[in-house]
Amino acid sequence: MSFSGIETYAARLQPILRRILIALVLANALAIGLRTVSDSDTGWHLATGRYVWQQRAIPRTDVLSYTSQGVPWVYPPFGGVLLYLVYAVSGYAGLSWFSAMVCLGIAVYLLRKRDMISCVLTLLALPAIAYRTAPRADLFSTVFFALFLGELWDVHSGVERRLWLLPAIMLVWVNVHPGFIAGLAVIGAYLLLEAADLLSPGRRSSVMERLRQVYPWLFATCIATLINPWGFRIYPAALNLSGLTASPSGSLNSSQYIQEFWGLRITWQTFIQLFDFRHLESGNSWLLVFSVLLFVLALVYRDFAGAAIVGTATYACVSHVRFLAMFAITIVTIGGSLFNRALHAQDSDSRSSEVPPLWHPPVTLTVALVAIVSLLACMHVVDYVSNRSYVLFQAPFRFGAGESNWFPERAASFIERERSPGNILEEFALGGFAAIRLGPTYRNFIDGRADHLNPELFREEQNLMRSGPGSPAWQSAVDRWQINMLLVSTAGARALNGLNVQAFCHDPSWRAVYMDEVSLVFLRNVPTNRSWLDHDSVDCDSYRLTPPNTSSRIVVYDFHLNAAGLLYALHRDDEAAAEARLAESSFPQDPNAHFLLAKVLHRQKDLRGAEQEYRQGLSLNEDTGAWFDFGILLFEQKRYDEAEGALERSIRLSLQPLVPYMALARLELIRGKPNNALATLEKAEKSSPYRGGGESAAPELYAQIAEGRAQAYDMLGDRANSIEQEQRAVSLTPWNAARWNTLADLLQTSGQWQAAIQARAKAGELAANGNQH
Repeated sequence: MSFSGIETYAARLQPILRRILIALVLANALAIGLRTVSDSDTGWHLATGRYVWQQRAIPRTDVLSYTSQGVPWVYPPFGGVLLYLVYAVSGYAGLSWFSAMVCLGIAVYLLRKRDMISCVLTLLALPAIAYRTAPRADLFSTVFFALFLGELWDVHSGVERRLWLLPAIMLVWVNVHPGFIAGLAVIGAYLLLEAADLLSPGRRSSVMERLRQVYPWLFATCIATLINPWGFRIYPAALNLSGLTASPSGSLNSSQYIQEFWGLRITWQTFIQLFDFRHLESGNSWLLVFSVLLFVLALVYRDFAGAAIVGTATYACVSHVRFLAMFAITIVTIGGSLFNRALHAQDSDSRSSEVPPLWHPPVTLTVALVAIVSLLACMHVVDYVSNRSYVLFQAPFRFGAGESNWFPERAASFIERERSPGNILEEFALGGFAAIRLGPTYRNFIDGRADHLNPELFREEQNLMRSGPGSPAWQSAVDRWQINMLLVSTAGARALNGLNVQAFCHDPSWRAVYMDEVSLVFLRNVPTNRSWLDHDSVDCDSYRLTPPNTSSRIVVYDFHLNAAGLLYALHRDDEAAAEARLAESSFPQDPNAHFLLAKVLHRQKDLRGAEQEYRQGLSLNEDTGAWFDFGILLFEQKRYDEAEGALERSIRLSLQPLVPYMALARLELIRGKPNNALATLEKAEKSSPYRGGGESAAPELYAQIAEGRAQAYDMLGDRANSIEQEQRAVSLTPWNAARWNTLADLLQTSGQWQAAIQARAKAGELAANGNQH
């Protein structure tokens, strides 16, 4: 067959492949959108909706927690109401299906022009869209942003005019989620596009005609933002909740601590993901590449306003992960039009004929690429439905409808059944679940609103999670808040990084009264609780976990992995190792069982076995935490070169590399590299979640940084700076006797005898009172 014959055959095949690709993209949207409910904020949205529905009142102060009652709270309430009605009718399964339909609906809208380029871009955007269409009020902002941007882009392109949608959408948007300000940003972007076109004499008349038709609807849309329970007050609240404003002075900087406010670091791993097509975030990496191409293409077409919009969307995404879906939608919407214009001028953009296409790709090449993308789309559907993507990349959800297994549902049922008295304390991520599941009978201690609602409480909760049960922090919190119970989720990494459950199991002030593979409940060991303690106490050292009676591979896997994590946290290492091996046999593609088994073997001093498990897990998936733990293992064996490489690998992979930076600096000091250590400590400080006004919330962290600098300067012979940094460490932690002694040594070496004597006396006084560290 001649080349022209092949081209003719390919041209006939192209419409069929396009329909197949569209169907596969929609199948991907449904598959990735249908997930178990796992978002930690879903619960407080549902609880707020329940309050509004049952009380027929809009809460203007906190009504969910016992720690922040009466604190002013400005938040659009009706998104929670809509979600609660779905939940009330069909439970968590209904919420899963609702999210799936929303994800599918956005995909259908993005594919409305049915061109292949939009199909490919939409396929790449689906993981980001699914991430922001979890059942929480943010879901509505994702939907409405897509509609706003799509409709106004079409108006600008001279395609369609459904402007009546904008004020109607905004009236709903401002009352369901504070992300309505993104709609105003889209209006600003549209006006920027039109203003840029005014500079072209050939387009000026059509622009003026469009603006005459558009401005009444845009004005009505802006007025609609004021039709909300708070009027103008919704604006500063929305800006604050967006993560764009700084944290209050002396508070934890939530834009650095809350995961959705983190930036999207561009590292070598980002580029590797371009070629790892089964990576859950591969689409994000490709969209970043396409955003650069779009920016250049817009400049080629002298569409400077379009380039500015693409650049702004990319910057917002890189600055805050929570804007990832809006970035993806922007690239699909604008990219579909500009790429079509550049390649073959076949889209319906009325301005396409103004410039020639840059390249006419052969039909055979287009068909081949579409066939390849279709095969990748099939592979993604299989990965989602089989849970491969979620297990491999440590996602907290699974394919299907219902409740995530990390929610302590059975523990909540136990608390309700036993009707234990008093207040419950739960971690920050668990507060939303507690609000809907145990409230209003039991109000929660804290939930996902705390960084804005009550920053001081957020700091207190973080300190409690790091402290032992006998610490002054716990004694103060128990007395202040009348805490009588602890509800702990130990599923997955929570067993390794959360509360020290073993310490609570063996502390005389607390008794474990409930345990399963994902949760623990503790009750205060006081006389008023005697009847519950006598009836419900469990022995953390011997309690047996019951495997589920099911043939579901993923359920069995989750049980064994969660059981391994809990048993490891309880120092039942032999049992933890056995459960980790069972998890590995249930899901051989899982790296997490290897990582957990490595931690068990490390603690058992089987260093060779631990190393083997780390290497096996890392060969399946590069994980920042595993590289860090592996680096510590190598460090303990004095394999310093390898340890340094592992820690640097952890840093490159991490969105929040503070901890590996600190470990790397300590290693560099041990290896006699003071200049390197100073540079690393500078990077550690810049990556701290407490910077920007929150330094006073983490004195120990900044004392460690100052102490590391003091040691580095001392190695360099810079005694003045060394003493200055150690004095800073002492001023931050004046209760630490060891640091006073270090300061005394430095002062004595520099000949400041009187100051050294005073520092030594202070250290002795603190040591006598039990404050060695």
